[in-house]
Amino acid sequence: MEQVFFFNGHLITQDHNQPIADALWVENSKIKAVGKETDLRASIHSSAQQVNLQGKTLLPAFNDAHIHLWKVGDLLRFQLDLRGVASIPDLLEQIKHFAAIHLQAPWILARGFNELTLAEGRMPTREDLDKVLPDRPCFVVRTCAHIAVVNTAALNLLSFPLVAPSGGEIRLDASGQPNGIFTETSLGLFRDLLPPTTPATYREMILAAQDKLLSLGIAAATDPAVAPDLMRVYREMEQDGELKIRVNAIAMRVPDGAANAFSLPEPFDSDFLKVNAVKFFADGGLSGKTAALIQPYKNTAEHGVLRLDFDFFQQLAEQAQDAGFKIATHAIGDQAIEQVLQVYESIAAKNVKGLKHRIEHLGLPSAEHLVRMRTLSIQCVSQPIFLEELGGNFIQYLTAEYLDRVYPYRSVLDAGVTLAFSSDAPVVKEISPLHGISNALMRTTANGLVIAPSEAISVEEAIQAYTLGAAAANDDDDKMGRLQTGYWADFVILDRNPLDILPDQLKSVQVLGTWVGGKKMFG
Repeated sequence: MEQVFFFNGHLITQDHNQPIADALWVENSKIKAVGKETDLRASIHSSAQQVNLQGKTLLPAFNDAHIHLWKVGDLLRFQLDLRGVASIPDLLEQIKHFAAIHLQAPWILARGFNELTLAEGRMPTREDLDKVLPDRPCFVVRTCAHIAVVNTAALNLLSFPLVAPSGGEIRLDASGQPNGIFTETSLGLFRDLLPPTTPATYREMILAAQDKLLSLGIAAATDPAVAPDLMRVYREMEQDGELKIRVNAIAMRVPDGAANAFSLPEPFDSDFLKVNAVKFFADGGLSGKTAALIQPYKNTAEHGVLRLDFDFFQQLAEQAQDAGFKIATHAIGDQAIEQVLQVYESIAAKNVKGLKHRIEHLGLPSAEHLVRMRTLSIQCVSQPIFLEELGGNFIQYLTAEYLDRVYPYRSVLDAGVTLAFSSDAPVVKEISPLHGISNALMRTTANGLVIAPSEAISVEEAIQAYTLGAAAANDDDDKMGRLQTGYWADFVILDRNPLDILPDQLKSVQVLGTWVGGKKMFG
């Protein structure tokens, strides 16, 4: 019997019956008791490990409810990271340098640029990429992962005449020829051309990503678009005891550009891996103007992209629900949210298991959308870090009416909708939950501009969204997200109490230790 006793701390329990405590008793991976040191110490065995918190703050570990683990690891280990690049010449120089180092690589793969932060204020094109890579194919993904740019060498590998799949776009230059920019489902045209990721490479990516997350106080994460080959790797890693964080793997239902869906996954539920949900993409991203809007983007006739045919979506969603799977759908624009709600409503009568479906991101819901979500117990999984890293794009592309209600967290909570927070990394560079919590309060862009200040929430509410709310989105709120007897002993130790400092100071709070199942995994 393993016992650990934590004392002399400030514990934020998120248990309404006992919100504050100063001691925690862990036994065999779970919380045995929480309360006052003087009350608990008499019951602790003399062999128990003693941890003096020295007045530091201990709270439930963070849970990133939407993060592409393997892609985070890919940028840490293999792919060229272009996040933060400031100009097209800078982008090209980095690609040229990367290609020179990786002379044997059949493709040059990169990700992370945002055209609004480039000095030129435009997307790079194949002509730009051809200047540094005339012969070897290059695939450069925008930060949102909904748009990619390729060079001529990559373009020539496709079958002509080019036809964009439904829900995708192949952009053309002034002469009517492809300019190398592909959006949404059209990225799937390259699916069978790009080098396949091997199981060993997936494993290395996941190991790198989970170590990064543990350093930030994250003990659980949802990978929201898992293809069958990646799912097999997660199952093998779980079997071999290699998962240090608790992973909720949501199975991808429809690959980009495909006419047919993947088969439903095998349900699975262990302490470190859960498979109980499937993923759809209803639209694109706001920062690249591919999220589907009812009203057009500012000063344009563009409305974004609806990626799914309604009947196709409904059929696959009903099939998944009948098989017992939750449905998690990427929907950012109000037009996409409307489509998703109509699909969820159309299958609600057959939801005999009471599954609580999810909407990922939920960028521009209306008040009516939120009422309908509450009625069906639909959960919102969103990313406050978007306001900082992509907020400049929102200001540039959205009308005033849309901007006043973008990512409306106050309205979500007031409507009684479960709110879970996440990062969606590597769409963004900053993964830290404390950074995201600060953004939920401050709602400022990287340049200090405030977006929809009336939609700010409190620090207590933001912490809950990154802990208990995220656990609820995974149907795990009876196991994690609270410091409560019987819950998993997953918690984080911070150098300061986030309830006692200013919102802008949250970003500098340090993670001193991360514990998963009563074992110290970081610090």
